[in-house]
Amino acid sequence: MTVEDKTQHQHQHQPSTSAVKMVPHPIKGKSNKRPERIEIGDGLVMRWSTKEDAQNVADLLAEAFRWAPMGVEIAEDEDPKPNEYVREAAKRVLRGNSGVMTEYDYALVENTLAPKGRNPLVAAVSLQFSPGYYGKVFLQYGKPEAVAAHPDYRSKGLIRRLFLEMIHPASDQRGDVIQIIPGIPHFYLQFGYEYAIGIRAPRRLDDDAIPPLPDHETVEKGGQGEPFQLRVPGLDDIPYLVKMSTPEKMMDKAELGTLYDEGYWRYNIHDAIVTAESKTDISREHRIIVDSKTGKDCGVVMTNGERMLLLSLFVLEEGYSYREALYPVFRQMVAISMEPTVWELKQQKDNEANEEVERKLEGFKEVMDGSKSIKEAVQDEEQKEQQAEEEKKEEDKEAAPVAQTKKKRTLGLVLDPQHPVTKLMTSRSQAMTFKHKFYTRIPSYAKFIQTIAPTLEERLANSCLAGITVTWQFDFFRKVLGSSGKGLEVVFEGGKIVSASDDWVLPSPQEKMIAARERIAKAKEENRPDVKPLIFEAKFAPLTFTRLLVGDMTIDQMTDVYGECEVSSGDEAVLMLDILFPKQSFYFDLFWW
Repeated sequence: MTVEDKTQHQHQHQPSTSAVKMVPHPIKGKSNKRPERIEIGDGLVMRWSTKEDAQNVADLLAEAFRWAPMGVEIAEDEDPKPNEYVREAAKRVLRGNSGVMTEYDYALVENTLAPKGRNPLVAAVSLQFSPGYYGKVFLQYGKPEAVAAHPDYRSKGLIRRLFLEMIHPASDQRGDVIQIIPGIPHFYLQFGYEYAIGIRAPRRLDDDAIPPLPDHETVEKGGQGEPFQLRVPGLDDIPYLVKMSTPEKMMDKAELGTLYDEGYWRYNIHDAIVTAESKTDISREHRIIVDSKTGKDCGVVMTNGERMLLLSLFVLEEGYSYREALYPVFRQMVAISMEPTVWELKQQKDNEANEEVERKLEGFKEVMDGSKSIKEAVQDEEQKEQQAEEEKKEEDKEAAPVAQTKKKRTLGLVLDPQHPVTKLMTSRSQAMTFKHKFYTRIPSYAKFIQTIAPTLEERLANSCLAGITVTWQFDFFRKVLGSSGKGLEVVFEGGKIVSASDDWVLPSPQEKMIAARERIAKAKEENRPDVKPLIFEAKFAPLTFTRLLVGDMTIDQMTDVYGECEVSSGDEAVLMLDILFPKQSFYFDLFWW
């Protein structure tokens, strides 16, 4: 049973991840219609979207993903129709209230010469946004998503132009120091991305992992029922939901991940429901956990997923036992997944209203054509209403509910490996093989390092190299698409990052010698001892430094995998890289579709 209806200042130190100051969506709350319009020949124009483009964008994506088994199953002998799952997703993000973008954030290619009646849009890339973190620092993760080109316009470089001339500049301009894409294999490497950030694999619960409530504890048998009940959250609950969904409250040890801010909760528990136009518009279930004895709110739980019911948020207030709440919450969330969804209930209500209108119109027509008097029509209407009411009562009695017609879905856990629920269910669940990685783009290593400096400095301060003064010089061999330079220089003084520059270029041996001689001469001129500065040097193939920076690989793994990777300054330099960039776990919620 359920109880129903009841940040970013660059280089600023934060006390804890949960204390990271939330900032609103960088483009939300003001008009953001974009004026850019770039003619690229043959009647094609690149421009940004408005709400009026929603249907055409949706039709383009539905056609582009016609043959893709995304949200739909396609039989081998089937001639598939345009993909409705993707069509609805495109309409959803352009509705003007999306939690990940505004209606002005789709970069489009329009064929201005398209015949009347034909969709003029031939390519599209959306620029989405997710609040997240790196250690204790708030980050704006830019997310190019829902990318499509009409089959007749593929291999013409349109997606490349949208990325390089519109998406990346707009993302960089609004302050996204990192972008991620969970896209098709290999494709986005050509736009300056590197596989780096991973996605957590679920643990699949065994079919018999969730026991039923013991018979003697059920209300029907005189018991108290479930010790914890669930209720649907409302807008007034948003502050509580935000407070309970921080990484600290979630017991999530990931150093990079998603933050559930006010915008996420407002959209998912309210806006998406109010404006839903299809069953896929509401794909998540959020509930507040209630202590049955006291009636006090004591936690939050969330599930999502089509084929598997994925539980990615399970938080209890301090003082409550996960062991005691585990099965009551599991049982109810599985039961909820088998009930009619908000969308299905909405459709049912609309259908009933339409039937009533049709019935009344029929009676009105009979009066107008003289076949019935007004009195007879009113009497007939009253009889029909009474009959409809009795039929509904019978239907309600027999409806063991629609729940019984819905297939029970397997429950999967996407919680941190050290979360109490994960540990309690270890022997009753199976780790799934899932090694997908996000494409990751860091357009400026220097900006990124300056942004995450508080976390890097804290790691250093808690190590045996606390207070070190050193200049790091990283050589990337050449500047490529997706990088800001051929190298990177980062200066530490007393364990603090005082500067970072993408403009550094590896000097030649001759230039190094001349610089050393000038330093020695200056010391002699000033009548002081020459002090050779501490410089650590390392080499990385272009863009591969991203993998070390986000903690995808350790420096030892990097030197094993990449022939160009080398740290030429001894053990202390290797140790410092291990301290600054240890291997990390990640938590990213794919909620933008």
